[in-house]
Amino acid sequence: MDDMILTTKRLLLRYQRKSDVAFLVGLWTDEEMTKYTGGPRSKAYLIEEFRRIASEPIKEEYDLWPIELRNSHELVGYAGFIPKTIKGKEYIELNYYIEKKYWGNGYAKEIAKALIEYGFITKELEKIVAIIDPENEPSKEVAKKCGMKYWINEERDNKKKSIYLIKRGEI
Repeated sequence: MDDMILTTKRLLLRYQRKSDVAFLVGLWTDEEMTKYTGGPRSKAYLIEEFRRIASEPIKEEYDLWPIELRNSHELVGYAGFIPKTIKGKEYIELNYYIEKKYWGNGYAKEIAKALIEYGFITKELEKIVAIIDPENEPSKEVAKKCGMKYWINEERDNKKKSIYLIKRGEI
């Protein structure tokens, strides 16, 4: 099975494999990595969830997918789209998580830009949002560098979130 979703100059985004489970569990159980996204998740839950996803990796049209370095195939993160309801309407949310040892290399911006292009061209989306903790300055910078603009604040899970938006034709 060709499991590639998209490629960039340095990165590959692909469907999940069983061999990704340990890496992904590490991302989502790390306190620093999940600081702005609700905190660490249960390891047992994550193992079960990632094994389920790996058994049917293309089942969901929108999901998060592993990011690899093109030259070494080393896993560096997890990115993709998740459907979200904002003010009673359905939107597609852009997500990007880069393993902290790879922070500062521009990988989040690179994969985010590629996903925005993929969303508008391949998925024919009209709008893409990013829901960001107002204190997460690096994530807000990535969104801005990709052409997203602050739209609104919204209370989500009892926490204020800043929502950034980009429309088709703005890239």
